[in-house]
Amino acid sequence: MNSRLRQIVFVILGLIVAVALVDSLGVFDDKPYFEVPHGSHTHYVAKDRDPNVSVSQFPTRPPGPGERITPTGQMVRE
Repeated sequence: MNSRLRQIVFVILGLIVAVALVDSLGVFDDKPYFEVPHGSHTHYVAKDRDPNVSVSQFPTRPPGPGERITPTGQMVRE
């Protein structure tokens, strides 16, 4: 019985660690951008970012209602 309980506890702990890892990778995040801490401020970078555009070209505020961030770092109205 003690061995069975130990297995159950390890499975539950494994599931908690797996969910935490998946969450840290942003799988449950439905925003079209992600936040990149950059010194004393944060850049809001589009998930479909153009790899030729530097992160520093992206805005330092999140998009408001009716706005989106383009792959080149422009904040535009939808």
